[in-house]
Amino acid sequence: MRLPDERMMLRVGRRTSPPFVRRAVPFSISLALVALGCGHTVKSTSGGGGAVSTASSSGNTSVTAAATTGDTSASSGSAETGTTTSGSSTAATGTGGGPACGVRTGHRGLTSRSTMVGSANRTYSVYLPSTLDPTKPLPLVFVFHGYTMSGMAMHDITGYDTLADSEGFGVVFPDGEAGPNSLGAPWNVGMNVCPSWFGTPPEATGDDFGFLDSMRADVAQDQCVDAAHVFVTGFSMGGYFAHQVGCLRADIRGVAPHSGGTHDLVGCTAGHKPIIIFHGDSDAVIPNGCADPKGTIPAGGMPSALEWAARNGCDMTTTSTPVMNGTCETFDGCPADGQVELCTFNGMGHCWAGGAANAGSFSCPNYASATALEWAFWKQYAW
Repeated sequence: MRLPDERMMLRVGRRTSPPFVRRAVPFSISLALVALGCGHTVKSTSGGGGAVSTASSSGNTSVTAAATTGDTSASSGSAETGTTTSGSSTAATGTGGGPACGVRTGHRGLTSRSTMVGSANRTYSVYLPSTLDPTKPLPLVFVFHGYTMSGMAMHDITGYDTLADSEGFGVVFPDGEAGPNSLGAPWNVGMNVCPSWFGTPPEATGDDFGFLDSMRADVAQDQCVDAAHVFVTGFSMGGYFAHQVGCLRADIRGVAPHSGGTHDLVGCTAGHKPIIIFHGDSDAVIPNGCADPKGTIPAGGMPSALEWAARNGCDMTTTSTPVMNGTCETFDGCPADGQVELCTFNGMGHCWAGGAANAGSFSCPNYASATALEWAFWKQYAW
């Protein structure tokens, strides 16, 4: 199909509902109500610098992190814990020429961890298949959560651990800057991004790229990492951050934003980037026009699919493939290192396509699995 000119779409974007009727409600309050309605725990932060208690949405793991020391201790036996310090790890990525990797033992399966990034204690979970050779470099996937969510929520929703077991890769589930299940802004997503229905999404001010590097160095102590195949995906605010990573990080091979948006890509420094984008056409939090040029484009927003197609040098035509309750459109004429694909889902709201059943309303199981689709996309276009 032929896609409309981006500039025309920005002027006359098709609207199916009044564009900013709900903007009187602050973004933070609106998303908190969404999260509470989904049965997710929301933690407010006091900023006092003491110990903060966080509970995952799944109930599988509860971690108490002492922000002043970076120590962690697990209150259940379902996930191990560990602590690292940003910049202190000497683990290599398994690509040769550096220190040994995959030499630490006892951190297989699902583990809860923390790391100091500057003066900030950051928490995250890691899944490493237990049967794989730790000295064999493996691909690594980072999965960033949405506002008021947690890394463990993304673990529960996406099913990435099961796919990691069958395909042989590691997965990292980071927590946002203010901690899991928090009302604080989770990620540094850049300025002038496509607005939500409730206004401009909150932007964190911490060093999320430093956090990413510290997590990767920590994982390399347990499992050699295939540096040529490190990927980032994210949902909602995590989707915004996945766009930001794709824009600015040349060392990330491919990205997969889900239910998010981005800013214009004029200032990007990373070069071409294979990207697959997901969005529901009935998303009541982030307008589908933040991804889809045929969707409802908010004032000041832009369809990320067209932004990436233009940046990567693709044609403005697509080839459509039906998927379960949706359609994936692959842009034609993209360079080998810059394929762009957009998957939209009929009647789907603000949730992860094909997510686990009974994982809350941020999971929509009756659709094609975004987890499986993005991994298949990366294997085809980012290898």
